[in-house]
Amino acid sequence: MAGGGVYRQDTFRFGISEEAVDGAIPATLNTNLGLIKSGITLPDPQFDWDFFFGINREGRGRRNAHPGNQNFVGSIGEIYVLFDESRDILEMCLGELSRDIVTLAGTNPGVITGVTATTMTDSGENFSSGGLDVKQTPPLHAVFSGISVGYIDDTVGGGSTEVTVYPTPDRGAAGGTAGWNGPQPAVGDTYEIRQTESVGVATGDKFLIPLHRLNTMTWGAQFRNTKDHGATSVGSFLTVNYVGGKINRATLSARAGDKLMLSLDEVLFRDLRHDSALPSTSVAKYSGSVVTPGPTFPTEEPLVFSQGTIALFELGNTFARIRDFSLSINHNLTAERYISTVTTAGGTIISQVPFEFIEGNRVITMDITAVMETREYWEHLMREGLNDALSAKTGFDVLLKFQNLAGTENFYIQGPANITPVLIDADGVEIDASTAQSSAANVGGIFTAAPNEISGEGEPLITVRMSVDFPSIVMWWDDS
Repeated sequence: MAGGGVYRQDTFRFGISEEAVDGAIPATLNTNLGLIKSGITLPDPQFDWDFFFGINREGRGRRNAHPGNQNFVGSIGEIYVLFDESRDILEMCLGELSRDIVTLAGTNPGVITGVTATTMTDSGENFSSGGLDVKQTPPLHAVFSGISVGYIDDTVGGGSTEVTVYPTPDRGAAGGTAGWNGPQPAVGDTYEIRQTESVGVATGDKFLIPLHRLNTMTWGAQFRNTKDHGATSVGSFLTVNYVGGKINRATLSARAGDKLMLSLDEVLFRDLRHDSALPSTSVAKYSGSVVTPGPTFPTEEPLVFSQGTIALFELGNTFARIRDFSLSINHNLTAERYISTVTTAGGTIISQVPFEFIEGNRVITMDITAVMETREYWEHLMREGLNDALSAKTGFDVLLKFQNLAGTENFYIQGPANITPVLIDADGVEIDASTAQSSAANVGGIFTAAPNEISGEGEPLITVRMSVDFPSIVMWWDDS
């Protein structure tokens, strides 16, 4: 009998962290996702072989197999969503987490009066007053303008009313240049300056908006052999870092009385690094140092669906008889490969890994099973997105609310996002949850199907299975 030790799930370590620079492994891999209930499919390489069945071979079998492209695809089936410790992974699913607005001497929101390739000029603000300098190093703040996010560089602008925001979409962390993630705002656009989760602090209320270009992450896996577990020898341990990952498809779902669940259906990576004894001269692109994951076990209780409510249509109509829902986000990423080679270990090799992932159309859909209690389900299906007066195509809104077991903290999913989702009201509330956001210029949710099902024996109630398409969503947290 060979060996004497085995790799076990209960000695396996897994950690992730968001990358400040695309493809650069962070110093620590310890971000909590939530409670990982199911297993993890690690993004180990998948090889596209080119099998040769050509002329001058003998027999019906292949004569040779030539290496082709490599892909790295991972997934995690079930994650219990936590109020605080799941925020980072939800950010990587959708966009950018922000904190409270920055208090300045002027007014915030402000209005942009001049924009060049590098400088945003404000009317009435003072970016270096009020006891908080937004030009400090490292950058801790982002400018939100409509659906665009600009990360403030520490370069001083032309005066106290200017900040430098470069057009390249990078967050300005180590090795990067601050820039706009999305369209550069025009003169007259309103904006806010906020502290961000990605490059800032991690406390207080949070607000998540969709980004044009997703931030990337590193996954860290350590396989620990039970023979050496806890001993001084770790020669049979294997540590692998998967880098440049973007979440292509994710699903948030829950059933009445059950927990809010997140599944990472497809996560695409660019490359990996490992610490095995595989000679780096033979597989050069896999060489390099790795970071050992340092996970901590979450301490929070999961969010529970039965303690929440769902509102459809004008958000003032709250429906309690929702049995389940499933919200899917699909970014339609495309792996781009260009004409290039990689020079490493003193030689040149062919690059078989993706160079970058380009975001496609973001498709957001929701499937809901409800007990029919109102004819509005049927009416909205028949209207094909028209409003109550049948005078304009506005669609409708959705609001899902979840609480922790103590009932003191609220988590919201709202769709669609407002045209300017970062504006606050007079009370400082992130979003006025009772105000409909859909309009003729911002068509909200629409039914693609909503069939009524008349059950047979054993089910006395009539249900409707609604399939909804949304242009966008936002998520926000209220630390009561």
